[in-house]
Amino acid sequence: MLRPGVLSGMSIKLDAVEAGALPEVRALLGAAALPVADLDVATPEFFGLRDNAGLIGVIGLERHGQVALLRSLAVRSDQRGKGLGTALVRALEERASALGVRELWLLTTTAEPFFRQLGYEAAIRGAAPVAIRETGEFRSICPSSAACLTRLLP
Repeated sequence: MLRPGVLSGMSIKLDAVEAGALPEVRALLGAAALPVADLDVATPEFFGLRDNAGLIGVIGLERHGQVALLRSLAVRSDQRGKGLGTALVRALEERASALGVRELWLLTTTAEPFFRQLGYEAAIRGAAPVAIRETGEFRSICPSSAACLTRLLP
């Protein structure tokens, strides 16, 4: 949950989104035109921020050992432009690193410049680890034209 005064320093607390809140996650992702088709099968871990009106932002992590798929980053339209997307990515990177993830991968059709500014590098889709290539997002959900990006974690 977003704590008062935290936004200005971009130090946020990323809370796990409970399974019962999946409809709210789906709605936020849908509003951002992000895929939700495989959420029941892939079961990524979702983390988010809330205010009194509900979910402000969400980000997903689909772990496969020391590699993971960063997916489903969305910020509610009335909260965009405040740095929440960046803060969500950074908080997820810290969390993933603490869980033993050493490499993040993602596909995007719209946010390549955003992720490149955060240190993600272009990668060849076929060079992704097998576990990542076998995810629904890599196999069929994201088009072949999607940018493939990766980042090593400390």
